[in-house]
Amino acid sequence: MEVPRVAVDELKTMIDKGEPVTILDVRQPEAYTSSSKKIKGAQYLDPGNEAAIREFSKSWDKSRTVVAYCA
Repeated sequence: MEVPRVAVDELKTMIDKGEPVTILDVRQPEAYTSSSKKIKGAQYLDPGNEAAIREFSKSWDKSRTVVAYCA
C-alpha cells in the first residue's frame, strides 16, 4: 500500500480550510527533542513505542486525515 505524500503548503491549506487533520510527529526521540522545528498542535508518537502506537490506533478518530511528520 502506497501512502500519499502531503507537501507543507498542502497541509497548511487543509488546516486553513478547517479540514479535520491529526498531525503525528513520528521522528525518533532524539530528533524530536533536539529540534526547534515542531508543528503547533502536532501529537508526538515515538515510532519505537509499540504500546503507544497500539493505543493511538485504538483511539484514532477515523473521520480525520492523519498526517505523519518525519525526518
